Parts: sequence; C-alpha cells; structure tokens
Amino acid sequence: MTGKKIKKWITLLLAVFFLPFAAPAGAGGKDYEGLKRYADHFRQELRRCVLLAWYESREAQPGFPKVIDRWDDPEAWPNFRFSPEADLLEIWIPKIHDMDAAILQYQGHTWMLDCCDEKKAPERLVPLLRALGIQEVEKLLNSHPHHDHLNGFPAVADAVQVDELLICFPEDVNAHMTAAVDYAKLHGIDVVLYGDDSCFPMGDGAVTLVNWQKSDPALGMNDCSAQTMVRYGDCSMLFTADMERAGQLQLLEALGPEALKADILKYPHHGKMHLRDDYFRAVDPSLFVITGIKGAKTCKSSWEYMMRTRTPGVFTQTAVLHLVTDGMNWVYEKAKLPGME
Repeated sequence: MTGKKIKKWITLLLAVFFLPFAAPAGAGGKDYEGLKRYADHFRQELRRCVLLAWYESREAQPGFPKVIDRWDDPEAWPNFRFSPEADLLEIWIPKIHDMDAAILQYQGHTWMLDCCDEKKAPERLVPLLRALGIQEVEKLLNSHPHHDHLNGFPAVADAVQVDELLICFPEDVNAHMTAAVDYAKLHGIDVVLYGDDSCFPMGDGAVTLVNWQKSDPALGMNDCSAQTMVRYGDCSMLFTADMERAGQLQLLEALGPEALKADILKYPHHGKMHLRDDYFRAVDPSLFVITGIKGAKTCKSSWEYMMRTRTPGVFTQTAVLHLVTDGMNWVYEKAKLPGME
C-alpha cells in the first residue's frame, strides 16, 4: 500500500473516531428525537467517508490506458470491461457545435451543464433526453447567460421536469438570463444562485461538481463563466464554458496547477483559440472535447493546438459523445441510441 493510500485510510479512521464528538445541535440529554437525528447524521457521514476513501484508493485497471478511445475504434481494448457491480458516471454531449450542453447521470440522478440555444435544444438536446428515457433533471447548472448556453432552457423544461435552474450571474444581468429566470418562475422551477468554490455532491457523494469563478469581472462574461470540475474517484473532467486566455491565467494563478489536473478537458469556447501553454501543462489532459466543427476556420486554433501537443480530440458535431467512468478508467465512444443519428 502506498504512503498516499495509508494517509487516506488514517484520515478515515480519525474521522470515524472523532465523528461522535461533532453531533449536530439538539442531540444531547434525553431528547430522543435529537439522538435519532444524531444517529442518522453519524451513519450518513460514516458511509460518505468510507465511500470516498474507497473510491480514492482504487487505481486504474492494470494493462489498460486510463482513458480508452472507442470513438475512432469501437473495438479498441476488447478485453476491457467495467465491473457489473460498479456505479458508473455517464456524461452525454449531444451532436452540437458552437454551443454547450452536457447530461450527467449517476445512481439514477440526472443533472445538466448548460442547454444549447433555442434552435438546437429542440433539434439535438431534447431528442437525446428522450432517447435516454430521462423524465426529470434535478439540477441544470448554467455556466454563463449567453444564448448558446442558456436559451435552450424553455425547450428542455417543456420536455422534462426540471427541479432547479442554477445560475451564477445576477438574474437581471442580460436579456437571456431574465428570460430564463422568468420562465423558470412561471413554471414553478426553483432558481438557485451558486458561486465561486461551490460544490455539489451527486448521489452518494462520490461524484462531485466543484465550480470556480476566479476571473476579474472586468475581463467580461466569457472569462467569468463558471468552470466546473467533475470528479469521481481518480477520474476528472474539466468543463470550461467560454473561458478565454486571460481567464485561464487568472484561474491558474488563483488555484495553482495541481487543482486543475483533469483527464479530460472540455476545450474552452468551442475551440476558437489556442490554450495558454502553462494552463495546458497544469490540466495535462488525455483528451480534448471540442464543441465545434472539425476542419472549420473557427476551430483552426484548437486543431493546431491538438497537433502541436499531440493530444487526442473529439469534435462533437460528428456524433453524440458518450463518456463513462467507474472512477478508475474512462471510455469514450460514439453513442448508439434508437432514433439518434
């Protein structure tokens, strides 16, 4: 067992020992209900600690790459299989370009990051939701209120039940935001404000979404768009919305390179620029996901950067992208769903 793993297990044992001394208010004396709440709290925290320690202590399956490409070759690494008992995190990105949307599924929960524009949401995103049999989206996080990230909200909310719309800019910051918030309130959808360093645990808490907004507001909305790090065990994917090079520098300076390390990078702003080299070295991705058109002039910079850094990349205008992980390995492939191109 490595020193890193030993440290994690010692932390777990200390957490289990000291947890009884951190009972919530109202749990003392002969107050039965308070003791019952404390017992429930203890069991939940203990289960969460055990799960996190176990997920983080695992390693990728030996003999296989951590990120397995079945996009270009569906038969690649034929001996690799996820364990039937594994809880899988699945991420779906529709066949889109010059806009963002992603569907996350884990343990029966469905969340979304952004939701396309008003044209492609009904054409690409809603059919994907239906093909996946999704009837409820518990959380829809908007990275920033530009039309290509938010204006598809009414189409999504008309197609499935949306419980919460999470925003990270003021409700009246622009017309796109105002329209989405008004629609949500009219249809009884909760509007929740989130911000820098907010963290959302999904399911049993082994999957987390951490959000950063470290840029100076003077840089503009693209650079201030929320950066979302999705983590599960030893696997991670960084969603960068439309962050430009100036924002990349400020994020790197605020967090340091270690915090930005991710297996997969959703390339910023639909592949319209070169990345900063210091930012790229910090993230050190094994895969770029580019919501753009391969060969288009708008994606020339990202294509050149892929070639220069020899980083594999997927352009999502080609097909629906399916990424799946058990917290140890990733597989990415072209989705094969009934009724989808």
